[in-house]
Amino acid sequence: MIRLFLLLSFSLPLFASDTLAFGQEQEKEQKQESEKIPAYTIQLFSVSDTIAADNLLKEIPKEFQSQTHLYRVGKYIAGRYSQSLSSSDLNPYIEEFHNAGYKDAYIIKSTLWHMKNGLISDDANTQPKEENVEENVVESTQTSAQTPQESQNIQDSPKNTNTNTNTISSFEKSNILLKAQSAYQKGNESEAMIYYEMLLASGYTNQKIKNNLCYLYGKRGAWFEAKTIIDKERSYGKLLYAYAYGAVETRQENYYSDLSPYVMIDKSGSLMLLSGYYFEKNEDMQRAFSFYKMAYEKNPTDVYNIFSFARALDIQEDTKALLLYKNILSKVDNTHPLYAPTYKRIIELGE
Repeated sequence: MIRLFLLLSFSLPLFASDTLAFGQEQEKEQKQESEKIPAYTIQLFSVSDTIAADNLLKEIPKEFQSQTHLYRVGKYIAGRYSQSLSSSDLNPYIEEFHNAGYKDAYIIKSTLWHMKNGLISDDANTQPKEENVEENVVESTQTSAQTPQESQNIQDSPKNTNTNTNTISSFEKSNILLKAQSAYQKGNESEAMIYYEMLLASGYTNQKIKNNLCYLYGKRGAWFEAKTIIDKERSYGKLLYAYAYGAVETRQENYYSDLSPYVMIDKSGSLMLLSGYYFEKNEDMQRAFSFYKMAYEKNPTDVYNIFSFARALDIQEDTKALLLYKNILSKVDNTHPLYAPTYKRIIELGE
């Protein structure tokens, strides 16, 4: 029984990934999205020598140093000033650089992802430590529409970030999004939640942000906050599942009392399946079996519903489990996450 219980613990994140963007799949999708988002910057110089680039960086006029950074571009190191989603935001600075002696300064188009991953310096006077690169990227994305003095007043901490979300620019929203994603990937959940909340308050309606925020609310049992978001959605199934997954993961005491009205009308059976897992984690196998069975009856074509009900029957030594396991193999190929554990169990049962 213990081994089968662990098998579900292993398989749950696999079917959760079908509706939520977590782990490597999320990181891959975020990269793909960032690669599509254009970013404009002013290139001041390009050299092949690190020491020369550092010396040139130190010569930048003081009023521009806080937003000038070094980037690796192929075999070269480029000095670039600021970053914006609109080239027009940078136009006022071109003439200033030309007057300051940087006659070759020009605006180039890149992407947020390439700007982030090419950054190799965050200070005009010192070379960065490698482990600080991700934090430095966040710092480099201050809006170029601000004066250097204004941008220096913006702090890293989310509680010190400009919270007037009705007036923030699209570039500032992208800056907050990068911070939110960075905090989420690092496991700084409280920080990520604040940034996600800021984005929603500003009118940013990306579905993954809502999913991730509901998932984090679920891990804390913050049903009221999640319900506020969920009730605004015309199609709220994924958000409910995101919250439920987080709540089950941390075994929130009020999980079922909060979600029971939704569990019974869930046509996909996903919430019933999660409820079964919740009760199994709490060692209430009678109720767990009941929900696994309901999930299967609600949607008998879903392989995860089949697998969980088969497990429940298997634990009770019911011979019907074998038929269900074989049914799964008829629906998936050997690349599917359930193929290997299902095939192994069929062999163990002597078939």
